[in-house]
Amino acid sequence: MSGSAIRNTAEISKTLNLQNTAKRKRILIVEDNHLNLRLLDDLLTACQYEILKTSKGWEAINFARDGQPDLILMDVGLPDICGLDVICLLKHDDRAKTIPIIAVTAFAMPGDQKKGLECGCDAYITKPIFLDTLLRTIESFLSPLPPIDNAVMPPSEIEPSLSASPRSRLMP
Repeated sequence: MSGSAIRNTAEISKTLNLQNTAKRKRILIVEDNHLNLRLLDDLLTACQYEILKTSKGWEAINFARDGQPDLILMDVGLPDICGLDVICLLKHDDRAKTIPIIAVTAFAMPGDQKKGLECGCDAYITKPIFLDTLLRTIESFLSPLPPIDNAVMPPSEIEPSLSASPRSRLMP
């Protein structure tokens, strides 16, 4: 990846107002395509995330259990085990079930997203990936949101988009 691409990812991060907390968030990338893995690694490193990476599903299970990432980006088409099976195993594992998992996959046929969500992934993004969508989705899981104190402000005075869902503030 060229220096200008890194500069562009930093600009995307700044434009999207991504917040980095004192503790760097750890993301596990599970992707068998070397170029996709490198692109995601470069992008997320430029955004100040700590990266764990693997191209194998069974390794991902061990990383998730032992490395305790804050989030997992999971390709569905892996060489050793289907990514959806990895997601199911992790969501039933006491050591990993609370880790948000975003499926990042080329599987875009009707029903693929539904199948992914039924397996337990928390979000489903199809390739080709739009970087702003990916970064906003990641931030929606990793950025703490300030609490909305309804006791201080009556519900009728709260901006409608905020009272509907606190997470909606992160998305346009």
